[in-house]
Amino acid sequence: MGIFHEMVTVVNRAPIPLNVRFDGQETTIPPGPSQLPKVCINYAKNQNPIMGTQDPNNPSITGARYLIGIVAPKGHLQKDPIDPLTKEEWEEHLGRPCRLNETEFFEGRLAPGEHVEVKGRGRKTQARGSFDTGVRIRHTEEFGAND
Repeated sequence: MGIFHEMVTVVNRAPIPLNVRFDGQETTIPPGPSQLPKVCINYAKNQNPIMGTQDPNNPSITGARYLIGIVAPKGHLQKDPIDPLTKEEWEEHLGRPCRLNETEFFEGRLAPGEHVEVKGRGRKTQARGSFDTGVRIRHTEEFGAND
């Protein structure tokens, strides 16, 4: 991946080689420990999430788990998990359609089959959730406040 001075030890937690693309160059990381340039670590992690682990309310890179973990230098706290995925975790990863946790994402939104249109300025727009339609209220509102 080009000429970079600072390299970091990472671990491919998946049982298969992973591809990482940075600055137009692509490299393959075999299972187990490898070296990557420090500048491309966040790109490598973002390109290889564990599907279904990202929090819909925290879409940043800190809101999910990844197939690539950074090995902490000696004497430092290990922040990223670096142990290989179990067979069950790998199969769950393969069975998920997206990086978001669908259960949390659809909680409080329209039920399957619901389709509600709300009139916007000059055109109809589809509601994103039941709250937009006025069907449900948010949990943060207090009941009996007008009493």
